[in-house]
Amino acid sequence: MVAGLVLSAVSQLHAASVFYDSFNYSPTGSQVSSAGSASWSLRNSPQVDPTMTSGSLSYSGLQTTPGGNSVLFNGTGASGIGSRQLGQIYNIGNVPTLYYSLTFKVTSITTADWGGTANFLTGSYMMGFSQDTSGALANPSAAAPLLIRTGNPTDAGGTGNDFQQYQLGTGVTAAAPTGRVFDGAHNYNPGDTLFLVLSYTFNSGVSNDVARLYVNPIPGSLEGANTPVVTTSGTVADVSNDQIQAFFLRNNSVEPAGTQIDDLRVGTTWADVTPIPEPSSAALVGCGLLALLAGYRLRERK
Repeated sequence: MVAGLVLSAVSQLHAASVFYDSFNYSPTGSQVSSAGSASWSLRNSPQVDPTMTSGSLSYSGLQTTPGGNSVLFNGTGASGIGSRQLGQIYNIGNVPTLYYSLTFKVTSITTADWGGTANFLTGSYMMGFSQDTSGALANPSAAAPLLIRTGNPTDAGGTGNDFQQYQLGTGVTAAAPTGRVFDGAHNYNPGDTLFLVLSYTFNSGVSNDVARLYVNPIPGSLEGANTPVVTTSGTVADVSNDQIQAFFLRNNSVEPAGTQIDDLRVGTTWADVTPIPEPSSAALVGCGLLALLAGYRLRERK
């Protein structure tokens, strides 16, 4: 009885999740929009969206799906955008904040990955929410985008084009340059596996929606127990049409070609996108038996 109640509670923890994708698609080398065609589509045919690669990423304490494949961004290769619809339109009328999370790893940085002049100022947006579902993606239509740029501040002059560190950021939209806000306090290295959470909060009024980026928050913790590395609002207009209805993955020539992502989650709560591994049925049954035993002993003492 107790074990059954515990199992039921655990099964409902993430009931509000919009989607979870472990990218266990094949074959490797194929585009996400092709391999995952039941869920993903190419926004701007005949361009090329990110592709499938072998192996998966994991982050300590985070619920993941072992084995399988993951997604590789092409960087200096062909550009293109893969898109996945969220199943409905989200706006201030039905959700205060929309979240997404993923595991993220830049495997290598090579010459020309950063695209030369001005990358340190505007970087590139790799993924995020979008207000529409097809066609070319306008910067004001991308919400809470994940931004990446070289970690070398002198690259504003076009030097250090293969600099071996990077910085991350986000914005209410991808409007450049004022809408793109970076965490300049932290440089990350190729080979680091990061757990990223980004969010978009709708507010009434104009140009006051909020985007946040968290790097390596604690899985299973409360949102308030973690501090975003970027919080931005009011730098640009809110997302076009004040709505979100899709998620996108974007190849672009000024991002590292060796960038891998896995375990993408979209949800309407923080808990949806930061889950810890659920206990096994045996462990839950054990917890139920312990609870029953504790109750029995308590009754015996009365």
